[in-house]
Amino acid sequence: MQPQRGRTRRRTHHEPTTRAEHSDNNSTKLDRMNVQTATTDPTSLSEPLTTPAAGSRIPPQEWEGTELPDAVRDHPLLDEAAWVALRDSGRSPFDQSDLVTTYRDRAEFLVGAWLINDIVPRRIVAGGLMANLQPQMLRTADVLAAERFANAILEPRRSAKTTSLWCVLLGRCWMRPVYMAGYTMLTTAQKAAERFKLDVRDPIARKWRNPKDCPVKVLNANGALGIEFPNGSRLAILSPNGDAVRSGAYDVLVLDEAGEAEPDMWDDIVGAVVPSFDTRGPGAQLIYAGTGGKYRDGSHFWATLHDPAAGRLRYGVPDDVDEARLESWDAGAGELIEQLHPGLDGLTTIESIERNFSILKSVRFGMEYLGHFGRAAGNDALFAPAEWEGTQQDGAIPEGVPAASLAFAMHPGGMWCSIAVAWNLDAETPDLARAAWALEGHDDGEIGGLRAGFKLIHWSEGTHGLVELLWKYARQLNLPIIYNDAAQERMVIEKLLARARPQPRVSIAKWAQKTVADANFIDGVRHKTLHHWRQEPLDQAAAIAVPRRVGKAMLIGAPDDDADITPLEAASLAVGALTGPTLTESFAPIVVA
Repeated sequence: MQPQRGRTRRRTHHEPTTRAEHSDNNSTKLDRMNVQTATTDPTSLSEPLTTPAAGSRIPPQEWEGTELPDAVRDHPLLDEAAWVALRDSGRSPFDQSDLVTTYRDRAEFLVGAWLINDIVPRRIVAGGLMANLQPQMLRTADVLAAERFANAILEPRRSAKTTSLWCVLLGRCWMRPVYMAGYTMLTTAQKAAERFKLDVRDPIARKWRNPKDCPVKVLNANGALGIEFPNGSRLAILSPNGDAVRSGAYDVLVLDEAGEAEPDMWDDIVGAVVPSFDTRGPGAQLIYAGTGGKYRDGSHFWATLHDPAAGRLRYGVPDDVDEARLESWDAGAGELIEQLHPGLDGLTTIESIERNFSILKSVRFGMEYLGHFGRAAGNDALFAPAEWEGTQQDGAIPEGVPAASLAFAMHPGGMWCSIAVAWNLDAETPDLARAAWALEGHDDGEIGGLRAGFKLIHWSEGTHGLVELLWKYARQLNLPIIYNDAAQERMVIEKLLARARPQPRVSIAKWAQKTVADANFIDGVRHKTLHHWRQEPLDQAAAIAVPRRVGKAMLIGAPDDDADITPLEAASLAVGALTGPTLTESFAPIVVA
């Protein structure tokens, strides 16, 4: 009997399944199932014939005789019953489209996992990724196996979302001749490249230490990252812009971190995506993937999650969730995580996620871990994530910085306060090394135009002890305290001047100065002339800030009265006070943690 043409019987699972005990860990699930590999498979694309050479099942015709690797052919999850049992043992998603599993799709997913098996270190799981496949990973594969054109995969951090997509893309490329797959992240090209190197390139290199033994060709040049397969298939890593997508033709294209994209990026990307499928025939797929986002209107990711014709997998809170439950761990965020986070079935712990809540705070945590979408209008965010990340420096927050200005900002209701310092940087050497050598006469080069660095030296809820802190830093840094011409901040300065002896120098930023400072700060972030380091209150403020337009001026604004943007306001004042001092002034020695 010859293999049948086309796809014949499909097994579709519509009904919700009961969640297994969460204390079960995945390493024992396959053992408990103890399912023998079936001799027949009603969802196979071919009859269960065997080849004399390898004794393996004849693959579907579109595979054109490609043999399954031994580790895949012998894997228990190739059997439908074992696959479905593991898939349905995890937490149920909030929403999903129909699930489909076929012999072909299971085999391809397992081939992809085999290629990057070493993404899971053997010290963690002896068998690597193939011994640590999670329920939601199989669910992702079964959503995509339905072959709907538009798809949206919403899963929280630490749920193996991107790993699942790599398995699908790599497995299809390995098994399907001349299959073209594309992947990008809707943040920056650098982030997409880093993800590929960590998740695909490096695990393949560890699996096949000798490049001559590697069955695929890893493309590792800047601008040409990806994998080439012997059957003519290719996985390409793309930049997040329309030109990069427009230059190719794809059978499947993944747009990861889709919750981060702004409408102008959507217009550019989506306008190029649709024509890229024109010549690839039926079965082409566009896959949006990511966590929640700051806005709903204008987001193609949001729209696809609500499209009944699309493939959908959504581990997240409902649209109408009581947002008061997201404000603190005890108010409800912890309970929601316990209910919906699929990674708790074997990838992470509730304690680790609770720790991250205290770091990320409620707004960012709601997007990253609870799949929550904010209600801001698209492009209302003051800074795109890529803009803010583009000015963020690696490494520890600098100490002993050459501070040239000191500023503080306070919430109108006194709910939060921040103190920031700023200093001048040499344009070519933001680590200050060359500038320091120039002071000592060891550098013959010219110092270029100045850039600015800034950091928080204090942030707190409430204003307790603020007067004492300002006096301490003013004396330590020998700098005037800069503050906005606002009632709450004037009151703090009045108390300080009444109590401090000797009195510190102070400098009020009038309206005209504030508008210039905010405009220059916004421009500095967008043109990467400002440098900062990872500080959660600062990053949180940047994530929620919105443009506040007053006449022709654009100011740093809060999305609502209960939002904290004091870290940005203090930083803007500090940076705005810099006037490009001489190197000697810039390097006044101080020590500030």
